[in-house]
Amino acid sequence: MRKFLIFYLFITAISGCKSEPKVSVENQTLIGKYHQNTDIAAFLGIPFAEPPIDELRWSAPVHHQPKNSVRHVKSFSPACIQPMGILEWYRDLAEVFGNPRNIVEDLSINEDCLYLNVWTPTLNNNADLPVMVYVHGGSNNSGWSFEPNYHGYALAKKDVVVVSIAYRLGVFGFFSHPEIQGSINANFGLWDQVLALEWIRKNIKKFGGNPNNVTAFGESAGAQDILALMFADPAKNLFHKAILQSNAGFGLPQQTNGNGHVRSSMEDERNRGLKLARILSTSDIPLSLDELKSVTADKILNTYQKEFPEHYHSPAVDGYLIKRPTWLDIQNKDLSNMRVIIGTNADEYYANTPENVTPETLEIIANQLFPSMTDVVMNAVKSESDPRNIIDRLYTAEGMLCPSENLAANITSDEGKSWVYYFDRIREGDSAKHPMVRAYHGAELPYVFNTHDEWMTTTNLDNEITDIITDYWTNFAKNDNPNNPNIPHWPEFKKDKNFVQRLGDKIETIPSTESVLCSIYTNQIK
Repeated sequence: MRKFLIFYLFITAISGCKSEPKVSVENQTLIGKYHQNTDIAAFLGIPFAEPPIDELRWSAPVHHQPKNSVRHVKSFSPACIQPMGILEWYRDLAEVFGNPRNIVEDLSINEDCLYLNVWTPTLNNNADLPVMVYVHGGSNNSGWSFEPNYHGYALAKKDVVVVSIAYRLGVFGFFSHPEIQGSINANFGLWDQVLALEWIRKNIKKFGGNPNNVTAFGESAGAQDILALMFADPAKNLFHKAILQSNAGFGLPQQTNGNGHVRSSMEDERNRGLKLARILSTSDIPLSLDELKSVTADKILNTYQKEFPEHYHSPAVDGYLIKRPTWLDIQNKDLSNMRVIIGTNADEYYANTPENVTPETLEIIANQLFPSMTDVVMNAVKSESDPRNIIDRLYTAEGMLCPSENLAANITSDEGKSWVYYFDRIREGDSAKHPMVRAYHGAELPYVFNTHDEWMTTTNLDNEITDIITDYWTNFAKNDNPNNPNIPHWPEFKKDKNFVQRLGDKIETIPSTESVLCSIYTNQIK
């Protein structure tokens, strides 16, 4: 009897075990895992391109050719090689919330990094679920597809397939050299994104997704890149709508972006390449492109960061992927086919503002960002008692908020569809008094993915806000509209009715928060 009972329990245990999720893709079986006792299948570290190393460094990405019949994809692959600024920022923030720095794990990086991750609630080929593809931020110089707040399992529970993608960064992704010829001679990080989207279009049906209903969403530089690809012919039909979070609006008519960094041109890309080749040479002759490709990735990165520590890696107008400044396309192209959610946070720049600010500094910044309208600008922010708030409002308005509203207004004027948000939730507790906390750049991300870090203060109100925001995002992916009857209505953004959705302690519709500054901004760009 005892033997029979043991046998029965053994058989019961086996039958109760869920088999590993498997998908056959391009003559290879991918074996993933289920996320922590859920029905969400996770396939982590799927290669979509050949390693961009050796002769493939600074070249067009090459579609991955499977070399084995079976591949286990249960853990994330290394992040693209980068400086550790974002990792240290996470650790700084963890300290603010009273945690040791090592609560944020070390980051493994490698030049071999072109992988993507998929979370899905079903492997039914006929499910045709909406697909949401996330492009991470980090100034195109850092960041990774599997930062803790970017894991897609919680979003996938709302009946969408979530994909996060990697792309080459900094000197490896946004760089050129006089010897790099042909159509693909710069913007390698953007080309990686295009290839990842092509892989998704070809294969996502196997993961339950609909290749004809793809939403690209990203934050900061990720949003900038998506905006550029919205006008790029090679990316046509690879995604069908976009969510642009804290989009810095690169491609503006000025010579610098909102942070004061000169935007990239092909001449600039090649000049940096030649300068790097000179620095790394042991003679008076700059290294050739082939010689540069033989230098170790660590040496390339360290030398480049030392020489160009402040360079902002905007995509360059290369005449092929990006044929003209994106801002010109926004102002001159028909946008009637666009469906976009776009918005900013209340305190995008506050943490980076100086603690001590003189009235003279405020006027210099106001005149720099809004030339010849200094008096009007200063009058618009005179109610602020904190000078740092003034600086934050000016930079946010000129660099993110006003360009975003201008794009949204142009889309709806062309009979497209756009919705604008304003995120201003500040977490509760003593840590909220720290300048890093507030509604900082990226503060919305744990709410978008429902991935609040354990070391942050998260209340019932934060969870309620999260549920509404994830509904907005996934409703948009499903129906081209963020609304449903069970959440606060979010009206479309109109040029003559500048209403935005406040995402904060209250979820409500409010007038644009910077109508005066955005009116000045709009007049400046005409």
